[in-house]
Amino acid sequence: MDAFGRGVADEVRASGEQRHQAEFTGTAAEYFRIWIVNLALTILTLGIYSAWAKVRKRRYFYAHTWIAGESFEYRGRPVAILIGRLLALTLLVIVIAVGNFVPELSLESFSGKALFFGAAVLIGPWLLVRSSKFNASNSVYRNLRLSFLGSYATCFKLVIRSVWLLFFGILYPYFKHRLVRYSAQNHAYGEALFVVDDFRKPFIRAYVVAFGLGLLGAVALIPLFGASALAVEGAGELLPAAIYTGFLLLYAFVRARTTNAVWNAIRVGPLRFECTLRGRDYMWIYLTNVAAILVTLGFATPWAVIRTLRYRAAKFAAFASAPIDAITQAEGAHVGAAGQEIAELFDFDIAL
Repeated sequence: MDAFGRGVADEVRASGEQRHQAEFTGTAAEYFRIWIVNLALTILTLGIYSAWAKVRKRRYFYAHTWIAGESFEYRGRPVAILIGRLLALTLLVIVIAVGNFVPELSLESFSGKALFFGAAVLIGPWLLVRSSKFNASNSVYRNLRLSFLGSYATCFKLVIRSVWLLFFGILYPYFKHRLVRYSAQNHAYGEALFVVDDFRKPFIRAYVVAFGLGLLGAVALIPLFGASALAVEGAGELLPAAIYTGFLLLYAFVRARTTNAVWNAIRVGPLRFECTLRGRDYMWIYLTNVAAILVTLGFATPWAVIRTLRYRAAKFAAFASAPIDAITQAEGAHVGAAGQEIAELFDFDIAL
């Protein structure tokens, strides 16, 4: 095994598939140097450098994520990201200005909420598509780019058909599932489209279990804090902290379970994926990460990020029924022959 492939464990299964374990080789010390410089320059430039900071950060993360002896590559352009952020800032300023100069349309009023909701339904799909196209086209593995084939029209139709689910808070997971499935189905690696099996049951089940855990926690903690408040002065003030902690843990649980559901349903040509994040592990990682960041006034952020990425890589693997070299060479030849344009002339990233 060469130096670039160290730590990559390939196991031949009885089915003939070859297992390629993901590995993240970044370190907290290295990322801390990137993070602290990014933070300082972003502050000194009043946020302008944040676009360059995002590119530096992503290039580091991609370059240290390995599968089958090869790392990923990020080719995003800082100027394109800056344009996207300026556009997002402009939209925010417009919303605030409308609320200040036309009180009837402020977010505190019913008309303002309705207008904002309508604008979100109209603009949201465009933002999602633009961001997805940018991020996919600038993600490269073995010199072959990903691409996002969705369009504003198809995304808008999906939102219009599904947005009513948001009026019933308990149906939010169904809305989220439809958006995630749409995003996954419209990605491609070279010319190989992502094939997505049905993952609705495990995806929705994650939210149902989290809701049940949250309900049990509320039933147990609220009476306990109520009794403590009567017995000990000031004990009731800890209730908000307990609620926030509970939401953090449930978010981590849902994130782990839904990530597993999505990746375990995706196939790309002869490749399939296996993600085995454990809910309780993710909850512990999120809880201790936040605690460390708070105690160190933010300086533990690089350590927390690297720790999370290492865990995620350790729980992710790709299974190939054919050699990956043969797959990428074939796909690369198809793309080159078709003259596919990956990045548009005025492409930009709207995501923060």
